[in-house]
Amino acid sequence: MKLYRIGQISKLYDVSVDTLRHYEKIGLLEPEYVKDNGYRYYSNRQIWKLNVIRTLRHLDIGLLDIKDHLVDRTIGKSESLIELQLEAIEQQQAELQGLKQDLQLRKKHLVTTKKTPCDMEIELKTLPERKCWVNKKQATSFWDVDRMHKEIEANHFGEETRYTGFGNAGARITYQHFDAGKYGIYSESFILDEAGDHTLEGGQYLCLNFWGHDDMEDIKRHYDRVKVYMAENGLAMNGPAIELYKIDIHETDNPDEFLTELQVPVRLQ
Repeated sequence: MKLYRIGQISKLYDVSVDTLRHYEKIGLLEPEYVKDNGYRYYSNRQIWKLNVIRTLRHLDIGLLDIKDHLVDRTIGKSESLIELQLEAIEQQQAELQGLKQDLQLRKKHLVTTKKTPCDMEIELKTLPERKCWVNKKQATSFWDVDRMHKEIEANHFGEETRYTGFGNAGARITYQHFDAGKYGIYSESFILDEAGDHTLEGGQYLCLNFWGHDDMEDIKRHYDRVKVYMAENGLAMNGPAIELYKIDIHETDNPDEFLTELQVPVRLQ
């Protein structure tokens, strides 16, 4: 019977020696025998079992479940093991399908959004109520806002990245700061989500899309244009202004490629 030392098994199957020792410690994969000098030797019997373990670990099946199915095997246990593998595969397929759908939506968002024209026309739109999660910490830069979004994500979505790549993240500027031209002070940050516990009010909004979000002078010029438009058309602010980040650091490192939509709620004076 051919025997293999632990180092040979480690190289042949790309499994660390530490992992093999851990398998031995928990009684999952014990060597054929151990010499007095501590050298461990494995036979084809252990190699077969190692192949099964690697297959099951690839399906994210836990070590204790694997051990339970490999100890004192019977036909019934083998049948149960196959069922466990099928369930794991179905779960992975569902997760991959969900990931595929998310990626398709992100791609569609980018393809559509990057066609936004650069003429930066101001439009009056009627927007519906939108549910969202909110972080009410004040921020004074885009990077602060991004950190606030990360906190929302951690609190409500766990390890999932639910908002990035869909243009669902933004921040609000109070009437007082907007009126004073302090456009870089954000009263709160938000992520749009139908399950959110806050609401962005619906109604009439002056909307302006603009590219770039790294030059405060350019931003000031855009926002001042909106204020002039309001004055010329007898409109007054009707709540906090909204910055909605359609393309940002999550899609590009080039600030010139950032696309932001300013949404200012208005009413007739």
